[in-house]
Amino acid sequence: MAGIGNRAAILTLARIANYGLMLISPIILVHLLSVAQFGRYREFLLYASVMQSLALFSIDDSLLYFIPAHPASRWRMVRQTAGLTACSSLLAVAGLVVLDFATGGRMVGSLLVPICLYTLFIVNLSFWDWFWVATDRPALIFAYSSVRLAARVIVATVTAALTHDVRAIIWALIALEGVRLLAVAVVMMIVDRGAAEPPLEDPWREQLRFCVPSGTASVLAMLNRNLSSLVVAKALGAVALALYAIGRFGEPVVETLRNSVSAVVLPEMVRRDRDSRQASLALWKRATVVNAIVLFPVAVVVERFARPLVIAVFGRGYAEAALILQIYMVGMLRECFDFAPALRAINVTRPLVESNVASLVACGIMLAILVPLGGVAGAMTAFVIGMVVDAVWLGWSAMRHYGVSLGELIPWARMGGVTAAAAIAATVLVASDWTRMFGPGGLALGGVALGGTVYLAVFALLLLALRVPEAYDLIAWARRLVPTFTAASRKA
Repeated sequence: MAGIGNRAAILTLARIANYGLMLISPIILVHLLSVAQFGRYREFLLYASVMQSLALFSIDDSLLYFIPAHPASRWRMVRQTAGLTACSSLLAVAGLVVLDFATGGRMVGSLLVPICLYTLFIVNLSFWDWFWVATDRPALIFAYSSVRLAARVIVATVTAALTHDVRAIIWALIALEGVRLLAVAVVMMIVDRGAAEPPLEDPWREQLRFCVPSGTASVLAMLNRNLSSLVVAKALGAVALALYAIGRFGEPVVETLRNSVSAVVLPEMVRRDRDSRQASLALWKRATVVNAIVLFPVAVVVERFARPLVIAVFGRGYAEAALILQIYMVGMLRECFDFAPALRAINVTRPLVESNVASLVACGIMLAILVPLGGVAGAMTAFVIGMVVDAVWLGWSAMRHYGVSLGELIPWARMGGVTAAAAIAATVLVASDWTRMFGPGGLALGGVALGGTVYLAVFALLLLALRVPEAYDLIAWARRLVPTFTAASRKA
């Protein structure tokens, strides 16, 4: 578990680096652009993220399954993955062009050419993170993602500071991704060892059989995540989208953490499943408790301090986003229960499609009801309801395919301990007005930091008092973390 924890930690930082454009640049750009301009910028990123999911179609992350399954032919799998991604991205871009012309430019309008170029540049030859996870080389992930983060943030913020023009920022990012694609293509030609590896038996059919349901599920999941944003953009406008985006600001971090744990757990589950399905499921249970230990306290602290946090980081013009952020924190608790790797580990991917269809339908119905009633807050509520429907469907599917009851699937005793610790520790946040401890304005953030620190300390002590095993594992892992990162940095 220690090795898995180290890989998950490094991959989490790498994934956050990949999301750096959506995490760091908004904090700077909200002070360089008007609310409407920032909303237009987020609109571009929204359309680009939708196209990125369509173009990738879960082809890259299939390496997490196929490299452990075919360790002697890893570079042949990489070549094949790159070829499939190129075809998929071209089809996605062609589809967008056709739809935009067919609707008279109402799909994306003037953003059509930038979105198409950005999609082609960013998704092709983007398999490296998954390849390095599957081959257990986290130092390379960390180095690559850190450089990419720095370049994206510098390009976006410098362009914004010089021009205050959204279109200039977009084209600067496109140019950066084009340079990355060329550089990575050269590197791949140098390091590719596929010619010396044994050929695979009917590899295309095997990978397509895996990717079609998994990719369909990924696209549907993307629609679930972004349907509410698309509705806000089209129905309520750029300013509303800016507020909604700030309310969901922490989503990339949450997804990154959960997906990083899943990414390092999945290959190990595939290996363990060869010997014992129960051993594979036990690993998933431990990962679920770890997710809860990390995410539960974040949800509590943000619920308590949402408004001062939003005002301090983004300014008073975004104060209305605090309610959106609080609603999202309720949905974040669902992210602890990631049933997808449990199903993918036994090569069962159809429920991933079914759950996303159910979630998409539920979210769509609630959007139609709640957006006219509650505006942006209604959109976020509909999004959270869709998340819950998705979790319920996947949980039922995992029970059926593993042949276990709900009590055997979910580690209730340990999850109950984490929940009790989070709830009891919350009394320290209610008992004192932390935001007024150091004064008004920006100084309130100091009170938030102090209150959050006290809460986390009490939460950790309660976990130990309640003897949650994963808490002891995390402490032991944390003691080894600094040497691991030091070694990783030296290798990089």
